[in-house]
Amino acid sequence: MSDTHEHAAGDSVPELKQRIRELTGMLNACRLRLPNAPTEAVRELAESEERFALAVRGTNDGIWDWDIRSGKVFFSPPWKSMIGYEDDELENVFATFETQLHPEDHDRVMATLNDYLAGSIPRYAVEFRFRHKDGSWRWILARGRALRDEQGAPYRMAGSHTDVTERKHDEEELRKARQAAESANSANSAKSAFLANMSHEIRTPMNGVIGMSELLLGTGLNETQREYLEMLKLSADSLLELLNDILDFSKIEAGRMELDAHEFDLSEVVTEISQAMGIRAFQKRLVFLHHIAPEVPVRLIGDDGRLRQILVNLIGNAIKFTHKGGVTIEVSLESETADRVTLHFKINDTGIGIASEMRESIFEAFTQAEHSTSRRYGGTGLGLAICHDLVALMQGRIWVESQPGEGSTFHFTAAFGRTSGISIKPKSPRFKPVVTAHSSMKVLIVEDGHVSQIVGARMLEKRGHVVTLASNGREAIDRCAKETFDAILMDVHMPGINGYEATARIRQSEKATGKHVPIIAMTANAMKGDRERCIAAGMDDYIAKPLRSDALFQVVEQFAKRSALPESAPPPPAPAPPALRTQIETPPFDLAEFRESTGDEKLMRKLVAIFSEDAQKYLRKAEKALTAGKARPLYEAAHSLKGMLGVYAAGKALKLSNELCEYAHAEDLKGAQLMLDQLKKECAILGDALLAAFGPGT
Repeated sequence: MSDTHEHAAGDSVPELKQRIRELTGMLNACRLRLPNAPTEAVRELAESEERFALAVRGTNDGIWDWDIRSGKVFFSPPWKSMIGYEDDELENVFATFETQLHPEDHDRVMATLNDYLAGSIPRYAVEFRFRHKDGSWRWILARGRALRDEQGAPYRMAGSHTDVTERKHDEEELRKARQAAESANSANSAKSAFLANMSHEIRTPMNGVIGMSELLLGTGLNETQREYLEMLKLSADSLLELLNDILDFSKIEAGRMELDAHEFDLSEVVTEISQAMGIRAFQKRLVFLHHIAPEVPVRLIGDDGRLRQILVNLIGNAIKFTHKGGVTIEVSLESETADRVTLHFKINDTGIGIASEMRESIFEAFTQAEHSTSRRYGGTGLGLAICHDLVALMQGRIWVESQPGEGSTFHFTAAFGRTSGISIKPKSPRFKPVVTAHSSMKVLIVEDGHVSQIVGARMLEKRGHVVTLASNGREAIDRCAKETFDAILMDVHMPGINGYEATARIRQSEKATGKHVPIIAMTANAMKGDRERCIAAGMDDYIAKPLRSDALFQVVEQFAKRSALPESAPPPPAPAPPALRTQIETPPFDLAEFRESTGDEKLMRKLVAIFSEDAQKYLRKAEKALTAGKARPLYEAAHSLKGMLGVYAAGKALKLSNELCEYAHAEDLKGAQLMLDQLKKECAILGDALLAAFGPGT
C-alpha cells in the first residue's frame, strides 16, 4: 500500500502509536534484565506494563504484537471488537487470520507481508477486506514495524489495524459519481454532435423547400396556385421553427446554452420586433402598441438575440390567442445600480386567457393550457419552457396573470449591464440596403448541393447581382485565382476540400496580392460556436440555412460599399441638396421591400385596403392628444403609427413619424404640431401611391 494511505490513516493517532513503540521497547529492555533485576526494576516493569495496557485500551485501533520466533500474537480487545467479537470469543486468532481475508485480497496481503519481512520494501502498509462476525466485509488498513537482529532477520513485529470501511465507501461513491459525470459529459458530447448532424441534414432540404417557395411566390401565379404555395411555405416555416425550438431546448437541458453579452439599443430591438410582428396583428385587425418608459437607459449590455427570442415568442402567442382587441408591450425599470439594471417587460393581450390551474405548468416543456390547444392553434409547448430558461439565464423570472376570456399579461424581468444613464429616445429603425444597377455585386456561391445553388443564385440574381457557381472547395480556389469577386458565399461542409480549408487557402494566396475578398460562411448546423469557428477560420460573416432572402441580402450587401465601384472608376458626383434629393429619390414606399416583408400578394392587397382607415385612426389620436396638450398619448399614437408604416416600407412617412415621437418625448408640442401636419400630407400621398400600385386595375 502506498505511503499516502499510510500517512492519511496514521495521522489520527501518531503520538499514541509512537508512545506505544517506546513502551514496548522499555518492556523488552526490562524483561532482559528481569532475572537479576532489583526490586526497583520490577516496579518499573509493572508500571510500564500498566501504561502499555492503558495505551492499548485507549485507542480505537486494533493493536497486535507478533513474536515471530514463537509464533505467538497478541491482539487487543478493540481489534477483536472491530470484527464483531468479544475479547474471550476468539481463540487462536492468528491461525484463522488468513482464512478471514477476502479471497481477492489474500495473495496481495501475504505477498506484501513477506516482501516486508524479507527487506524488499521499507514499510508494511496494506489495505484489505476482512470478514466480520456478521458475515459482512470490513475494509482494514494494516500498518506495522519489525525489530531485527544484527543479521537483519526480523524477530518481532507490532502494528495496528484501522477500520477504513467508511472511507472506502466514500471513495467508491466518489468514483461512481465521477464515472457518472464522465459518462454524462460523453453523452452530452454525443448528443451535441447528433444535434449538429441532424440540424445539418434537416436544414439542407429545408433550404430547398423554403427557398424555392420564396422564388415561386415571386412569379406569376393564379390565386389557387398562390394559396397552395403559401400553405406549403407556412408548413415549412413551422417545421423550421420546431427544429429551432428542439435545438434550443436540448442545449438548455444539457447546460450548454450561454448568453452572448454585448452592447445594444433596446429601442431598436423593440421597434424592429414590433414592425415584424405588426404584420400578424394587422392581418387579424388587432391594435398593436409598444411603450418604453423614459427612465429606461438607452444602451444596455446583454444578449439582444435571446431577448428578441423571448419577446417574439410571447408576442407571437399573444397575437395567436387574441381574436379581437389588441396586444401591448411595455418596458419599465424594475431596479438599478451604478452598473446594472433590471427591466420589467409586460406583454398584455385581450385574448382567450388561461385557467388558474394552468398558470404554472405552461412554463414546463411540452405543456399547453389545454389538450385541445395544439389542435386548434398549433405549437409544441416548448416555447414558454425555453422562455422560462432563457429568463433564468438573464437572472430574471417569468410569470403570468390571466383570467379565462379576459386576456393575459405575461411578465418577465431580466438583468443587463449599463453603459450610460441617458434616458431612452426613439431611434430610427435600420433599413435594408437597396441595390441599384451601380451597386450590383459579383458573388461566388460555393455549394455542393444543386438545390441550394439554385436557391441562392436565383435570390441574388433577382436582386440584381451577378452570380458564379462553384461545386466544391477546389473549384472555388481555382476561380478565385482567375477572377475577382465582391463576396463569396462559402458552404462549410463539402466533400474533399471543405469551406474552412478553402477559406484558409484563399486567405494564404491573398497575402501576395494584398486583397481581401469578403467570405460569408453558409452552414446548416446553426449550433452555438459555429459562428465563432467560422470567424476564427478567416471568414467575415456567417449565415444559417435555410436561406431567407432578406437575411441573405443583408449579409451580402453589407460589403457592397467597399466593392460597388472599381478602383479606376471616377469619384461619384456630389450629393444633391437634402430637399431636392428627397423629392427626386424618395418614393412614398419601397414596393420591393413591401413585397419581401409580406411575401404574399393577397396579404399585400389586404394591407393596402385597410391602410387609410388605420392611418387615420392613429392620426386622429395624435391630433386629439395635441389639442389636449398631452405628450404621452401623442407619443403612443406616433409610436403605433410608426410601427404600422414600417410594414409598408414607407421610408419618408416612417421618418416623419419617428421625428414626431421625438418631439412628443421632449414634450415640444409646437414642433410636434408642425411634424404632424407634414405627416398627414405624407400619409395621404402614401395612400394614393398604394392604391395606384394595388388598385383594381393593377
